[in-house]
Parts: sequence; C-alpha cells; structure tokens
Amino acid sequence: MNLLKSDSVKYKLLTFDELVINLDRLSRFKLPENTYYRVFCDIFSKYMINPKYSKEDIAKLDFKYISKMVKEIWNNSVKECCECKTDNGIAINVLQKTIKNTFCNIDENINILIGTKLNISPVLKLLEYEKSPLNLKYLIMADKTYSDLPSNDDLIALREKYSLCFPVKKLLIAEGITEEILLPVFAAKMGKNFNNNGIYILGAGGKSKSPSLYMKLKDRLKIPIILLFDSDAKEICLALEKQMNKKDKCIIIQNGEFEDILSDNLIKRTLNKEYEPATLMSSADLKKHKKMCDNIEDFYRTRHLGEYKKSKVAKLLAENIKYETDISEEIKNILNEIL
Repeated sequence: MNLLKSDSVKYKLLTFDELVINLDRLSRFKLPENTYYRVFCDIFSKYMINPKYSKEDIAKLDFKYISKMVKEIWNNSVKECCECKTDNGIAINVLQKTIKNTFCNIDENINILIGTKLNISPVLKLLEYEKSPLNLKYLIMADKTYSDLPSNDDLIALREKYSLCFPVKKLLIAEGITEEILLPVFAAKMGKNFNNNGIYILGAGGKSKSPSLYMKLKDRLKIPIILLFDSDAKEICLALEKQMNKKDKCIIIQNGEFEDILSDNLIKRTLNKEYEPATLMSSADLKKHKKMCDNIEDFYRTRHLGEYKKSKVAKLLAENIKYETDISEEIKNILNEIL
C-alpha cells in the first residue's frame, strides 16, 4: 500500500485503474452532485488513512478542505502512476466548462468540488482511445487538440468531427430500452448521427418513470429535454406539458408502442436470420395480436426459443437495419422532430 504523509495527514494513493474509473465517473452525463460529490466522498473515505472519516463525517466537513485533500491525493497518485507528470490544465478546464454550460442551479459546495484542479491529462494520455467511453474520448480529443481553453464553438466542432456526443446539445428521455438502442441506429441510417448532433438518449424504464425523471432534471439543465411516449401516455403528456419549460417538449407515438411502428420486414428478416432453421416467422405471425410485442413473444413461445427479452431483440434489429424501407415513416417523423 503506497502511503504519503502531508502535515500529519496520512493517505494512500489511487492506482492508475482507480484514477480511470473515477475520471470516467466524474465526466459522465449526470447531475454534478451525483458525480463530483460521490467521487470526492469515495476518495476521501477510502484513501484517507489518518485522520479516518466516514461518509457521515465527510458531509460535515468544509468543502474547501475536501477539495484540497482530494486534489493532493489525486495529483500525487498521477505523479506516481503516469510517465508524463505535467498538465497544462486544458482537459480539466474543458470538463469544468462543459459541466457549467450543461447544468444550472449547482449548489455552492458542489461548485467548489467542480473547481478542483485535478491533473487528468497524464491519465488521458495513457488511455486507449477506441476502448474508451464517449465522455473520456471527448476529454482525450480536447487534450490532444487544444493548447488554450477552447471556445464553445470549438468544442461543438470537436464533437461533430469525432462523433463524440459531448458537449451534449439535447437530452432525449425515452420510455424503454428498445427506443434507447434503436433510435440512434435509425438516425445514423438517415444520415443524422446522434453523437454528431449531441443527442444524449436516456431510457427512463417505463412511462410512469419518465415524468419524475423530467421533473428532477427540468430546472437543472440548460439544454432542451425531449420526451418520447407511447400512445397510451397522452393524459400523462397533457398533465406534464403544463409544467414543462418552453425549450422542452413531448413527442407521442401515434398508435401503440415503439415496437408497433417498426418495419414488419425488419422484424421478420431479423428473427428468421437469428433463429434459422427454426420454424420461420411469416407475415401472418405479425398480425396475430394487436401489439407487436405480443406477436414477438408468441413467436418465441411457440418456437420454444426461450424468453423474449426486449434488449436482446433490439440489438438484433439494430444489426440488421440495412435499407431505407427498414425505417417507417413515423420513425422518420419522430427523428426529424428530435433533430
């Protein structure tokens, strides 16, 4: 265990992998109190040796002290782990700027944590770009590209050039996993890449959860929020629209669920390709029930193919989107409205 002392304070250092994990957590698209506060508390509670603090103790501390000690632990960890030990501050400044351009009504104490000058460039330089998540790819490219703090237009140009999604321009809240997986793929097929346009999609986990998620975020985001609902959520939308910000909006599927507006040919071609030589799905199989999900579930049940899992089928469909006819007119209209 690598220990350091500073003014009678003793702490252990983060490994390189731990630095990466925490940097990833800090730069995700989440409310700052769900990133910065949690990461700083975790570092403070896990790596401080003497004095030792519980998370309850940390909540009572001066945030300037928390910022100071986490900065010292982090930056000394970087010096120990990374060959390049210098940092011109561009990457951390880009991260701080992106957070402040995206979120509003940030607590004063959280702002202190956000302003902490963590040396992150040496960590970014050692990451394998292709295997990194988009939030880290964004910081890697900013660190490589700029020698001075870039403007907002520069960061948008960077996002568009490298398809980075960050800085996020719009948040799309969808009801379920099918929309979350397929909408970006349909958009790309139409030549309207979600990442290039800064569209961040978030699955709420059901229409009952979408309004509460929106209400949690509506006064915390500077960017527009779009909500996509199934047709049976019209009353929910009417109630929600009375409380929505002018920049935000609801989109309602005209008839049924998202699966109901998928191309029949896409569904049939995908499932037949995946489960051949099982009894093939016919056009009649897609008309047995009013809801497409019921038809797909019936296909799995009657062919003894196991449980119908929406996420699995959505991924299979995404792999088989090839033709313009695979995108229904309503999906095209939804995507045009989003973008």
